[in-house]
Amino acid sequence: MATTLSTTARNAACDAVVDLVDGGSPGKIRLKSAGAVVIAEVTLANPAFSAAATGVATALSVPLTGAGIAAAGTGVVATTFDVTTSANTVIWSGAVGVGSGELSLNNANIANGQTVIITSFTHTQPA
Repeated sequence: MATTLSTTARNAACDAVVDLVDGGSPGKIRLKSAGAVVIAEVTLANPAFSAAATGVATALSVPLTGAGIAAAGTGVVATTFDVTTSANTVIWSGAVGVGSGELSLNNANIANGQTVIITSFTHTQPA
Protein backbone atom coordinates (compact mmCIF):
# COMPACT_ATOMS: atom_id res chain seq x y z
CA MET A 1 0.00 0.00 0.00
CA ALA A 2 1.28 3.45 -0.92
CA THR A 3 1.56 6.12 1.74
CA THR A 4 -1.18 8.74 1.65
CA LEU A 5 -1.77 11.85 3.73
CA SER A 6 -5.02 13.04 5.23
CA THR A 7 -6.19 16.53 4.29
CA THR A 8 -5.09 17.77 7.73
CA ALA A 9 -1.60 16.36 7.19
CA ARG A 10 -1.40 17.72 3.63
CA ASN A 11 -2.33 21.19 4.86
CA ALA A 12 0.22 21.05 7.69
CA ALA A 13 2.99 19.89 5.34
CA CYS A 14 2.12 22.51 2.72
CA ASP A 15 2.01 25.30 5.33
CA ALA A 16 5.38 24.18 6.75
CA VAL A 17 7.04 24.37 3.32
CA VAL A 18 5.65 27.77 2.32
CA ASP A 19 6.42 29.21 5.77
CA LEU A 20 10.13 28.57 5.11
CA VAL A 21 10.00 31.43 2.58
CA ASP A 22 8.94 34.00 5.21
CA GLY A 23 12.03 34.32 7.40
CA GLY A 24 11.33 37.91 8.45
CA SER A 25 12.18 39.23 4.98
CA PRO A 26 10.21 38.52 1.84
CA GLY A 27 11.30 35.51 -0.16
CA LYS A 28 11.54 35.58 -3.92
CA ILE A 29 11.01 33.67 -7.11
CA ARG A 30 13.96 33.28 -9.44
CA LEU A 31 12.89 32.49 -13.01
CA LYS A 32 15.43 30.48 -14.97
CA SER A 33 16.15 29.58 -18.58
CA ALA A 34 16.57 26.03 -19.87
CA GLY A 35 20.29 26.47 -19.13
CA ALA A 36 19.48 27.15 -15.45
CA VAL A 37 20.53 30.81 -15.75
CA VAL A 38 18.50 33.22 -13.60
CA ILE A 39 16.76 35.61 -15.99
CA ALA A 40 14.31 37.39 -13.63
CA GLU A 41 13.56 37.84 -9.93
CA VAL A 42 10.22 38.57 -8.34
CA THR A 43 9.85 39.47 -4.65
CA LEU A 44 7.06 37.69 -2.80
CA ALA A 45 4.67 39.28 -0.32
CA ASN A 46 5.39 38.71 3.38
CA PRO A 47 3.72 36.43 4.29
CA ALA A 48 4.02 34.91 0.83
CA PHE A 49 1.16 32.37 0.86
CA SER A 50 -2.31 31.82 2.23
CA ALA A 51 -2.98 28.98 4.67
CA ALA A 52 -3.28 25.71 2.79
CA ALA A 53 -6.69 24.26 1.90
CA THR A 54 -6.88 20.69 0.58
CA GLY A 55 -3.08 20.70 0.41
CA VAL A 56 -2.79 23.85 -1.74
CA ALA A 57 -1.37 27.24 -0.65
CA THR A 58 -1.92 30.21 -2.97
CA ALA A 59 0.55 33.09 -3.32
CA LEU A 60 -0.69 36.37 -1.87
CA SER A 61 -0.67 39.73 -3.70
CA VAL A 62 -0.93 38.16 -7.17
CA PRO A 63 -0.29 39.42 -9.75
CA LEU A 64 3.33 39.75 -8.71
CA THR A 65 5.78 41.75 -10.80
CA GLY A 66 9.54 41.80 -11.21
CA ALA A 67 12.06 42.54 -13.91
CA GLY A 68 14.22 40.68 -16.37
CA ILE A 69 17.90 40.87 -15.44
CA ALA A 70 21.04 41.16 -17.55
CA ALA A 71 21.30 37.41 -18.16
CA ALA A 72 17.99 37.60 -20.03
CA GLY A 73 19.59 39.39 -22.97
CA THR A 74 17.03 40.06 -25.69
CA GLY A 75 14.38 37.43 -25.00
CA VAL A 76 15.17 34.17 -23.26
CA VAL A 77 12.39 31.72 -22.36
CA ALA A 78 11.72 31.07 -18.66
CA THR A 79 11.27 27.30 -18.18
CA THR A 80 11.77 26.73 -14.45
CA PHE A 81 11.65 28.59 -11.16
CA ASP A 82 13.18 28.44 -7.70
CA VAL A 83 11.39 29.76 -4.64
CA THR A 84 14.02 31.12 -2.26
CA THR A 85 14.40 32.88 1.04
CA SER A 86 15.62 36.47 0.95
CA ALA A 87 19.14 35.01 1.35
CA ASN A 88 18.70 32.90 -1.84
CA THR A 89 18.34 29.54 -0.08
CA VAL A 90 16.24 27.41 -2.44
CA ILE A 91 13.10 26.01 -0.79
CA TRP A 92 11.52 24.35 -3.85
CA SER A 93 11.65 24.42 -7.63
CA GLY A 94 9.18 23.81 -10.42
CA ALA A 95 8.18 24.38 -14.03
CA VAL A 96 6.93 27.68 -15.50
CA GLY A 97 3.74 27.84 -17.53
CA VAL A 98 1.92 30.50 -19.52
CA GLY A 99 -1.74 30.60 -18.55
CA SER A 100 -1.54 27.34 -16.58
CA GLY A 101 0.59 25.37 -14.14
CA GLU A 102 1.87 25.87 -10.61
CA LEU A 103 3.51 29.17 -11.63
CA SER A 104 1.94 31.00 -14.55
CA LEU A 105 3.44 34.00 -16.35
CA ASN A 106 1.78 36.38 -18.76
CA ASN A 107 4.78 35.92 -21.09
CA ALA A 108 7.67 33.44 -20.72
CA ASN A 109 9.96 35.31 -23.17
CA ILE A 110 11.94 37.63 -20.92
CA ALA A 111 14.30 40.40 -21.98
CA ASN A 112 16.65 42.47 -19.83
CA GLY A 113 14.61 45.15 -18.00
CA GLN A 114 11.26 43.74 -19.12
CA THR A 115 8.43 43.69 -16.57
CA VAL A 116 7.65 40.10 -15.63
CA ILE A 117 4.13 39.34 -14.38
CA ILE A 118 3.24 36.22 -12.41
CA THR A 119 -0.49 35.75 -12.99
CA SER A 120 -1.00 32.79 -10.64
CA PHE A 121 1.14 30.76 -8.26
CA THR A 122 0.35 27.87 -5.92
CA HIS A 123 2.22 25.23 -3.98
CA THR A 124 0.63 21.78 -3.68
CA GLN A 125 1.38 19.02 -1.19
CA PRO A 126 0.42 15.70 -2.80
CA ALA A 127 -1.78 13.28 -0.92
